[in-house]
Amino acid sequence: MTYVVTENCVNCKYQDCVTVCPVDCFYEGENFLVIHPEECIDCGVCEPECPADAIKADTEPGLDDWLAINARYAMLWPNITEIGTVPADADAWNGKPGKAALLITGDAPSRNHPQKPTYPAGGEPAPEVQEGFEVEGARIAFPEPGAGAVPVVLTRIDGTGDDGFEMDGLRVKS
Repeated sequence: MTYVVTENCVNCKYQDCVTVCPVDCFYEGENFLVIHPEECIDCGVCEPECPADAIKADTEPGLDDWLAINARYAMLWPNITEIGTVPADADAWNGKPGKAALLITGDAPSRNHPQKPTYPAGGEPAPEVQEGFEVEGARIAFPEPGAGAVPVVLTRIDGTGDDGFEMDGLRVKS
């Protein structure tokens, strides 16, 4: 048996648990803590210290994913032995459901950023890209140009140009 940090730690990260751990098996990410399952001695002193009730015994049902997260990031994140900076809005996040999606792992995103679609050179973007873009799960339609709007022309930077400006390797001019 080991103890596992679960979803309610996301954006709370109180760290009271760290100070009582006799084997220093806590590791810190940007907005979450994890317990190294191979270092944990199953003493359980951390569980009652957590103000967010985010630490559970791995024998509780439904914790397999959280056990895997703890094991993975304990190998990547730095060890923590003292209370550091607790997020100022930790109390506001405590108890909110659905925080798992907010876990900052430091891993590369599994898919391209929704606002920067990719498609083959010379190809057409997918219809959903042509219709707009996503921001935090909401679809935002591209605005229609107003009367008298001047089109923007993007060209590769091959030399110096007097008109327009450079952005992300492209020359933007109207």
